[in-house]
Amino acid sequence: MSFDSKDRGFLKRAVDIAFEHMRSGEGRPFGAVLVLNGKPLAEGWNSVFASKDPTAHAELMAIRRACKVLGHGDLSGSVLYASGEPCPMCLGAMFLAGVSRCYYATTRQEASRIGAQTEAIYAEYLKENPEERAIPCIHAPMAEASAAFDEWLAKAD
Repeated sequence: MSFDSKDRGFLKRAVDIAFEHMRSGEGRPFGAVLVLNGKPLAEGWNSVFASKDPTAHAELMAIRRACKVLGHGDLSGSVLYASGEPCPMCLGAMFLAGVSRCYYATTRQEASRIGAQTEAIYAEYLKENPEERAIPCIHAPMAEASAAFDEWLAKAD
């Protein structure tokens, strides 16, 4: 993957956003810029403290704003520039939205210096047995729940 001066400019903007909103007290120092067809579509920043919402990560906020601008949730072909390596939650949202590529300026190991738990979350997520995670996830099958999938598949639209 190439990384040119335009990419560097978008990534620098994500870092600037991180500083700006960290200094205002909104959240931790993370910023993001979502770009579509070479043009900035939306920006996001960590606003966990201001919103009192632990999911208000920069990448998620940029995705939410971009979807509002477009009027739909398909961000296929977009590129996300993030000041920090996306956590599993943000990576999942990027995958679901169709983000095509992501550039980030700092690693999850670096972010652990400020108390970010990204490294620990990755380690938990990668445990093969969900019941052995720090938050045990126990499969409790219910036919009624599976029936919702059957009904979804039967929908004409």
